[in-house]
Amino acid sequence: MNIPERHSTRLTTSLPIMIAGRDSDGREFKENTRTIIINKHGAKIESTHELAMGAELTVENRALGQAARGTVVWLGGRRSPKAPFTVGIRLNEAQNIWGVDFPPDDWEKAAKAVST
Repeated sequence: MNIPERHSTRLTTSLPIMIAGRDSDGREFKENTRTIIINKHGAKIESTHELAMGAELTVENRALGQAARGTVVWLGGRRSPKAPFTVGIRLNEAQNIWGVDFPPDDWEKAAKAVST
């Protein structure tokens, strides 16, 4: 079995974010939530809304005033019936909207290659 290589190093960190989009029933929502794991290409987050694969979201780091568009690429379960869903999102454009001051080297390499 061929396991795809990660695009960038994952960091386990809980950051407050706001997500907005449509849930699996097509209803618009906005939700204040948190990240579980982040990298330059996306995040694993929690959501009280049931989302669908391929759903488009806006992810906002309100502390920095930065926002990005992303897509749901993974759906996890719930630890209990009242617990939030875990969701994997891929940012449409790889970037450090998380405000990581000292990002791993592989977060920087891609940015330098693009700007050269």
